Amino acid sequence: MLKLTTLILPITIIKTKNALSLAGLVVLMVLTSFAHAEQLAYSKRKQTTGLHYSYQWQDSFKQTQNLEFTMPIKQQGQYSHKRFVNNLAQQYVYIELLKAARQIDPREARINIRRRTQNNIEIEVSSRSDQMLTKWRNAMNESQDDAFDNYLSDNYYSRFISYLGKEAIKPDHLRYINENKVPLLPVAQAIYDTLPLNTESRIYVNLLLSWVQSIPYNELEDRTTSNGAGYLPPLGVITNNQGDCDSKSVLMASLIRSLLPDVPMVMIYLPEHALLGISMPHRSDEPTYTFEGIDYLLMEPTGPAVMPIGTIGDKSRSDITSGLYSYEHIR
Repeated sequence: MLKLTTLILPITIIKTKNALSLAGLVVLMVLTSFAHAEQLAYSKRKQTTGLHYSYQWQDSFKQTQNLEFTMPIKQQGQYSHKRFVNNLAQQYVYIELLKAARQIDPREARINIRRRTQNNIEIEVSSRSDQMLTKWRNAMNESQDDAFDNYLSDNYYSRFISYLGKEAIKPDHLRYINENKVPLLPVAQAIYDTLPLNTESRIYVNLLLSWVQSIPYNELEDRTTSNGAGYLPPLGVITNNQGDCDSKSVLMASLIRSLLPDVPMVMIYLPEHALLGISMPHRSDEPTYTFEGIDYLLMEPTGPAVMPIGTIGDKSRSDITSGLYSYEHIR
């Protein structure tokens, strides 16, 4: 029995100091055109020190940028992600329940566990005492939930509820972000080193964003039904030079965390799309979104449009203002 807690939380609609109307913002976005991200050059070659990557792309200001870095061959971290298979999860839960049942004194209760179908486990508790019956029913239900959560954790998954309240399982994006801060330091540092000393963090994030946007895009499968199929961890996106919007957003967040460990961020889930929010200094006339009292500039790591931080696509804006979203704080 799954107990899911919704991720859908209040959001304040777009705001600006000049109180620009929503209609005006939409018109502004319609009139604004963006160049498409494109890798002008890309190469990956093996060296004695690791895999050397070289990129050339055009940023949001139509300036040609170059980036090179070397990743150790035996880099710590995951390069692929297994698709969630509920039958395997339930088999794991079933075995754990059998172990738990064997620990119960038969004088207090008898436990009978059956797999009615591949995805359904039935727990039957019998006892002469109503008190013991209630105690061990609750204990076995708790064991079932704990076993399922352990399986998810062992396989880098987390529970998820869509904006429609649909229960699902998705890759544990927050864990991937946290665990890839250190492995991605060579990339984050290489991008930072292309900039002059004492460059403000927003310029760094914009350059980083344009590079992630230029990575070729794979279309995201339905998050609530794909069970993680198609998702690539950050190291996998770099190795394969491609990724869907969830994969590229997690890569972007991981890279930001590498050099900006304390900046507040959120990952926002839209229907078949994902983007990031970051709390940074911004212009007084620049639209922001407020999540739980904190103002965030949003960004679109997916591409192929090259959009600077604080700018999102029409569809993303429409979905958010319509409440078609859920989100997670990136700790």
